[in-house]
Amino acid sequence: MYTSRSMIVCAVLWSGTCTLPVEAAPDQPLRNASVTLQRSSCFGNCPAYSVTVTSDGQVSFEGHVHVQTGSARGHATPTQFANILAVVEQVGFRSMRDSYVSSDDGCVVLMSDQAGVKITVVDTTGSKTVNFYNGCTGATADAARTGIQRLARSIDQQLATARWIGKPAAPGDAGKTDR
Repeated sequence: MYTSRSMIVCAVLWSGTCTLPVEAAPDQPLRNASVTLQRSSCFGNCPAYSVTVTSDGQVSFEGHVHVQTGSARGHATPTQFANILAVVEQVGFRSMRDSYVSSDDGCVVLMSDQAGVKITVVDTTGSKTVNFYNGCTGATADAARTGIQRLARSIDQQLATARWIGKPAAPGDAGKTDR
């Protein structure tokens, strides 16, 4: 009798496990996901560069102007990538307009010579890009400004882009190195 009870319990437990849905572990990275931050130059010496992080932790940096280096590579942890995606959700990135750069986008006043940011997020829901010009003002842009700035700052902090930006060389000193 003990043996038949054990077999019934085992059979019930085994059949129950077959019907449970299998979910991905929450700490598994999204496959083929990425986040790209592009900063454009301004009339002054605003650093212009792009940095991309992929779900497998690969980081690529490309400096354009007013940065110390041209291209660089790095690595991000799954936690750093998850932190960036958390801020994407917190700021409502997917509900933002695609563009805040002209009067058609709700810019009441457009100040010239300002820097801008362009952020692209690719994940399981698709691809979303927001192009934000800092010289765009008005209720529409101002409502998104804090979220865009917070997300851009988070990307920079999580990926430690400051290590590649550094202090740009003075005019005429390009290519010289200290020994």
